Amino acid sequence: MVRVEVEILTPEIALAYAILIGALIIFALDLFPIDFVAFGMMALILVLGPVLGVAPEEAISGFSNPATITVLAMFILSGAVYRTGVINLLTHRLVRFAGNNEIRQLLTVMLIIGPLSAFINNTAAVAILIPSIITLAREHKRAPSRLLIPLSYFSQLAGVITLIGTSTNILASALSMQEGYGAFGMFEFSAIGLMIFVTGALYILLIGRKLLPERRDEPEIADAYQVKDYLSEVIVLENSPLVGVSVNRSRLREQFDIHVFEVLRNGQKLAHPLGQKMLQAGDILFIKANTSQLLKIKDIEGLAIEPEVRLEDQSLQSDRRGLMEVVIGPNSDLIGGTVATTNFRQHYSCTVIAIRKHGELIRERLANVRLGFGDTLLLRGSKVALEQIKREPGFIATEEVQQERFRTSKIPIVLAIVAGVVIIAALGVPILVTAVVGCVLMVLTGCLKVNELHESVRWDVIFLLAGVIPLGLALERTGGAQLIADLAANASAYVPPLFVLSIFYLAATILTELISNNATVVVLVPMGVATGQALGLDPRAFILAIMFAASTSFSTPVGYQTNTMVYGPGGYKFLDFIKVGLPLNLLLVMVTPIFISLLWGL
Repeated sequence: MVRVEVEILTPEIALAYAILIGALIIFALDLFPIDFVAFGMMALILVLGPVLGVAPEEAISGFSNPATITVLAMFILSGAVYRTGVINLLTHRLVRFAGNNEIRQLLTVMLIIGPLSAFINNTAAVAILIPSIITLAREHKRAPSRLLIPLSYFSQLAGVITLIGTSTNILASALSMQEGYGAFGMFEFSAIGLMIFVTGALYILLIGRKLLPERRDEPEIADAYQVKDYLSEVIVLENSPLVGVSVNRSRLREQFDIHVFEVLRNGQKLAHPLGQKMLQAGDILFIKANTSQLLKIKDIEGLAIEPEVRLEDQSLQSDRRGLMEVVIGPNSDLIGGTVATTNFRQHYSCTVIAIRKHGELIRERLANVRLGFGDTLLLRGSKVALEQIKREPGFIATEEVQQERFRTSKIPIVLAIVAGVVIIAALGVPILVTAVVGCVLMVLTGCLKVNELHESVRWDVIFLLAGVIPLGLALERTGGAQLIADLAANASAYVPPLFVLSIFYLAATILTELISNNATVVVLVPMGVATGQALGLDPRAFILAIMFAASTSFSTPVGYQTNTMVYGPGGYKFLDFIKVGLPLNLLLVMVTPIFISLLWGL
């Protein structure tokens, strides 16, 4: 292999990589919402455009990029499918055949989520199926944690079968066209995608299921969420016998298994250790407890759940009020706000009495906790209010949604439109055209109302795409992508091309766990294309490797959106995803480049 002269690290390249590394750090640390970080990156590229070689109209081109518009249209199509209830209807019919056998139940989950995720946004499909899968588990006395990780993993594996399975596929196709190699067809990489799906499914059924946790303390508890730990606040009332008693002598932990980890007095947290601190009337105790323990608080003389007392809600004792667990969905207006700033109580007529945030121990007032996608809220409210919460598109309830609210009469129409979008795109018409036309038809036929268009779109993804696409352009214009390609080309003198392809797959796998899957594709595709060109190989093989790796992230609950969605309802711990998902990621790192080489060529 002839050695390639590596381009020197110019100030422009250094600047482009500084922006990239800075963005990666901010993404990984979760300092700001990911769409805001991407938007800020776009602003930075606008300012530094003359140095980076990116014109102002190019820096904002992400908003008009075919991938951005196509992804927006696919969200709308998925929203219309949801509104007709076709997925719920399909789920109810298939669940009847699941039986009590775990493998049969997993096969049922696979057969439901697989076809759905191949043709509609897999995030939407998982959001709809979570309540049904939890109901299936409870009916057969099985912990939901045995089925929810497989639900997420099957959805990701199926998402790589077709062009429209995930937004990542659409973005990779648009970048391929932008690089001059043409867009991918609807089923152009389906053979590889099916092999990946089969490989992953066999792992889950034969090995992964044995590694799944049993997140249930007592089998007789019907509601699985009742044994999960939440973070809540209780107040010491004026008449409490605990006034003047130390935290240790209160015996809250011994008698009620309630762990006090902070005490707030007159707006100030008491210094640690807390054991000898004397409690006073009005003290707010930050506690870690499960739902059953929270319900017992009303039986502890002189203690009450603070949010309800603060809001002068004296109906805690009422049997007409209930509890419900919800997960903040990916399109929720609550993301980035707090219980206080979003006026949660007034808006939803419910009280947030506890929060679970990715297993994190929250050490600030619940009203001031910044809410994010995947956070689990424990709500208390009237039965009417809780039923209304189920209908809110920004929440994923862990209870099934009533069938009658769906437009079931529109099911034949919505299926015909989706089929038309897929078939016509497969015949060669750009997916951008068929998807946008499909959205218009969804509204004209009444499958989706005009005011529901906005609710159907994941605006954080749209802004993310618009913000990171110019970064890929900056890496190309400055020569940053070519620098990596030249280094890879020189390294290929000592390793086979398949190994270089595997390196890109591994890099995308790791990067996706740290930042978003779409950002990973934008960052790595220019480098992959340049490497393919430098090696005299098909650059689209590198695009596929990056795309497949970015679309299948199993090792952490935050690497892919569907993992985040099942994290709370399944009662999982961070290590559960590493235990079950890391071997699957490593398996695909080994076999996917081989599949690409055999079926696509290098």
